[in-house]
Amino acid sequence: MADSSKDIVRTFLGAAQRGDMASVERLLHPEARIIEADSLPFGGMVSGFEGFTELVRRVFTTFANTAVTIDEYIAEGETVVVLATMTGHSKAGGEAFSMPICEIWRLRDGLITEIRPFYHDTQKFNALASGTVGTGHAP
Repeated sequence: MADSSKDIVRTFLGAAQRGDMASVERLLHPEARIIEADSLPFGGMVSGFEGFTELVRRVFTTFANTAVTIDEYIAEGETVVVLATMTGHSKAGGEAFSMPICEIWRLRDGLITEIRPFYHDTQKFNALASGTVGTGHAP
C-alpha cells in the first residue's frame, strides 16, 4: 500500500530535520514550488530541490536559535496542512519569539509539489528580522 500524503510529509520533515537531503530530494517533485509571503525577508517563490534548500537556509539564518515544532498534521487526499510553532531569537535585537505557522502542502503521485507557509504575524517577523520590535517603527 502506498504511503498516505500525511506520511510522506511527516517523512519529508523528519528527513529535513536529520539533514537527510537525499530523502528530501527524493520526496520533492523536481518542479515543486515553495511560496512564502512576498512581504517576508525571505519572501517569494522558489522551485525544486535547490530552491528549497536555499530557502530553508535563508529562513533559518534570518533568526538565531530557530526551531520548528510540529503540532499537528491534517490531511485530506493529496493536501496536508501542517500546524507548527516556530521559535527563535532576533539576531538584530535579541528578542525571543514563538510564532504559530500553518503550512499547506500539496502532493501528486506521492511527491510534494507545493509548500505554502502562513505565519501568524508577518509584520512581527519583519520587525524581529530588522530589530525594530517594540520600537514603534515598522521595518
